[in-house]
Amino acid sequence: MQLFKNGRRRLAQGLGAVLLSTLMPTMSVQAETYGPVKAGESLWTIARKAAPGKNPTQVMQALFASNPNAFVNGDMSRLKVGASLNLDTSAVAATSAAAAAAPAPAAVKPAAKASTSATSAQTPKPTATPPSAAAAGSPATAPAASTQPAAATTPSPTPSGVAAAEIVKLVGRASAATEQGDIRPLSQGNPVNTGETVVTAPASFVRMKLSDGGYILLRPSTRFQIAQYKYTDSADDSVGLFNLLKGGFRAVTGTIGKRNKNAVSYRTAVATIGIRGTDLEAIDCTDGCPDLGTDIDPGLYFKTHAGEIDVAGKQFPAGTGGFKPVTGDPTEIKFASDKNPLNNDPTPTADPNECGGT
Repeated sequence: MQLFKNGRRRLAQGLGAVLLSTLMPTMSVQAETYGPVKAGESLWTIARKAAPGKNPTQVMQALFASNPNAFVNGDMSRLKVGASLNLDTSAVAATSAAAAAAPAPAAVKPAAKASTSATSAQTPKPTATPPSAAAAGSPATAPAASTQPAAATTPSPTPSGVAAAEIVKLVGRASAATEQGDIRPLSQGNPVNTGETVVTAPASFVRMKLSDGGYILLRPSTRFQIAQYKYTDSADDSVGLFNLLKGGFRAVTGTIGKRNKNAVSYRTAVATIGIRGTDLEAIDCTDGCPDLGTDIDPGLYFKTHAGEIDVAGKQFPAGTGGFKPVTGDPTEIKFASDKNPLNNDPTPTADPNECGGT
């Protein structure tokens, strides 16, 4: 059993080193290690520093595989404070050879359970109260709908807990809740993982940058889940599936949607929104939107700022808005019409480059 564990560890480290050598071929000798990890730092932010311009999700997986002792109980989201991460690519060949010679566990994935022994102190998993339990509520279960977008090839599943986005702007308060019910407060620079639900408090806004370069901005009193997210070099194996459980958002499509228009969708209580390389805005008023201060019909309101969206089988090109009632077909509303509550209280742009980088 010990030989198996040692072999599995060498395999994970070897495969991680191969990934690191591919993703960071130009790293200098001075950058062969990173650390000690400081309180508040995440694997996401370290990956972006270590390999700027590379896919941060892939860099994170490589770092995780090559540094199993730097994580609490083999949990990628629980990086130990005080740990040093190995970024050395000069030993790739030797490490890979050792992994290849390791006993049988060839089917074990690089991110298999890592060793929990380390000299640094373990950081407990944070728990916190949601920013506003009364207004935002506890995270809800995703709407009962298809769990896969209509892509030509079904992407392989992505495990929850893998970082999908980073908080690049936070005004007010927000939290993230896992599918298991663990809740943590969010701050600027924090990652948001696949499977997590972001909850914004009243008078609060959150802007997230996805690893594929897309942006999502959440309105106050919103619950928004990254239900399934995977960004790889393959268009057919990448997917972005999001659930609007309450409130509203504005989103700008990243690489995933630009490569495969069927790979990104937003599910709501009354309809699924498909995209066509898009800047879109939507708010769920199925239970009313009293915070907007207007008396409106219950349902989903939306606007297309660029590209085109598909709502319940009907297309809405750029410069149009619409309404989908709880029952019945969606109808078009003029883009600037005061019948659309989004015009009474517009959502800020999702892309910070369109508002001076703020």
